[in-house]
Amino acid sequence: MKSTLTFILIIYSLAVQSQLQKLFDREVMYQHFSGVVLVEANDGSMFKYYHGKKGDESSVEFNTLFDIGSITKQFTAAGILHLVADEKFDLHDRINPLLGKYASDRWDKVTVHQLLTHTSGIPSVYQTEQGLELFFPEEKSLSRTALISRFSDGKLLFSPGEEFSYSNSGYILLAAIIEEASGKNYEAFMQEMFKSYGLSKTYFNPTGDEAKPYYGYRNDLLKKAPIYHHSWFLGAGGVYSTVNDLSKWVGIITSETFLTSDLRKKFLKPHTNSGYGYGWVHNDGIISHDGGNAGFMSRLSFNPKIMEKVIILTNRSFEDLKKYGKSAEYINRLSDKCWAHLNGKDIEVLPEVVESEAPENLRFANGITLERVDTLLMVHVKGNYPTRLVNNTPLEGKDELEKKMIDIANYLEKKKYWSLAKHCDGEMKFVMYSGMMAIGMRMMKKQTGGADEFIPYFVDDSHGLIRMKGPEGILDLIVYFDDEGRIQGMFEHGFYEEDKEVAMITYPIGNRLYFIDGLPYGEKSVTLKITDESLSVYQLNRVLDFRHQPN
Repeated sequence: MKSTLTFILIIYSLAVQSQLQKLFDREVMYQHFSGVVLVEANDGSMFKYYHGKKGDESSVEFNTLFDIGSITKQFTAAGILHLVADEKFDLHDRINPLLGKYASDRWDKVTVHQLLTHTSGIPSVYQTEQGLELFFPEEKSLSRTALISRFSDGKLLFSPGEEFSYSNSGYILLAAIIEEASGKNYEAFMQEMFKSYGLSKTYFNPTGDEAKPYYGYRNDLLKKAPIYHHSWFLGAGGVYSTVNDLSKWVGIITSETFLTSDLRKKFLKPHTNSGYGYGWVHNDGIISHDGGNAGFMSRLSFNPKIMEKVIILTNRSFEDLKKYGKSAEYINRLSDKCWAHLNGKDIEVLPEVVESEAPENLRFANGITLERVDTLLMVHVKGNYPTRLVNNTPLEGKDELEKKMIDIANYLEKKKYWSLAKHCDGEMKFVMYSGMMAIGMRMMKKQTGGADEFIPYFVDDSHGLIRMKGPEGILDLIVYFDDEGRIQGMFEHGFYEEDKEVAMITYPIGNRLYFIDGLPYGEKSVTLKITDESLSVYQLNRVLDFRHQPN
């Protein structure tokens, strides 16, 4: 019986590796992925993958170091808890007495716990809409005094402890507290902690052997990204590490040798309604955090009950700040697919490119042109991205769901939030009646330069999507429904540049089937099917048909 079980586990492990291999091979085929992946299943089997450009003359290896960005926050949190264990201070102590010369009158009521959980209300550097002058890191070093002065006079976003708002500034202050309480330089203190746990490939100062950062998700679009000095992030970012060290770290923090039982529980549990803990995010049993810097994007995640792990480190990102969040979305999607497969679910992979001769030039309705350029088939849409044909086409109201989504978009466009309340659950009714929705919509419209067109373009039982178009850009809004079909939440779902004509490459994936890879443009991907009479566009479970027109 034991040998049979072992055989079944081996077959399962091989199947897991085969599917994950296909997932990442396809990402490489489309020139998206440069980095390292480690997936550990609860039977001890591992999937390891590495590919890409490490530097001008070198390639990524499995143990290559990467800038892990905000994954650094959990290390800072661990450093704080070590000092709590040494009775240097308490988690609920006010921070000003601990900050020495860095203290600010605005932080009189802020506690260490609130810094750790992003509930302090202190506005965040490197984020917009914080009431601070926006500035960017540089390649030269910056003193901690100069960095903290960038936000020390900033008005609190809310009373400490009342709300959640992600704050890099809070973790920069935690690093200052570590220095004041330990009497050591933050980097030196943390390096001692890394060494004590055997994390030999985790540190701050690049040695020249780490991966270099790049902007772009296609080789012809690739360009070098700047390497910012880590002093601009200390506490909130700045650490370099490897998948092996991060895997070892997960084993350490879940073992009984890490801190005390009470502090270990506090470190790993969620402390806010958003699921944020001490440098961690909790969601459906998975503990995780992503991290990014210019040209880097990573995610560390694990299931503490069965000790499965998914770690992805990459040296690619978008350069445009408005698209930067899509780099995190891309890494998180890959990570989520790894978790789905570990849980026995099917995962979607990019389509295989096949050998096919591009057709001659073709024209279709709505200003769509397919143009043969050498061996490539390029697609143009007059005045727009080819990937936006579905997004810019409103639902037709073919069923009750579509009709409801059209109503929601109309109410939002006309600012009839009280009327919209009839579609909401209890909490969202309050958001509508209290004026909170009006405030939120004003902020979102501001990002687009004043959205004046609301297009409902997708809906199913769980959620719908609305495109808000303005003169300075486009913002998608996602609307979540509960089991009874009532609105239970509305959130931003990605910012896009304003409509403009962009020729895009298509890839042959079957008989007269072509795929537009949206990722390099920060767009959603699309599948095209060419017939003698029309062009069919497939996206988001919708199909649009455009009639053939003579050249």
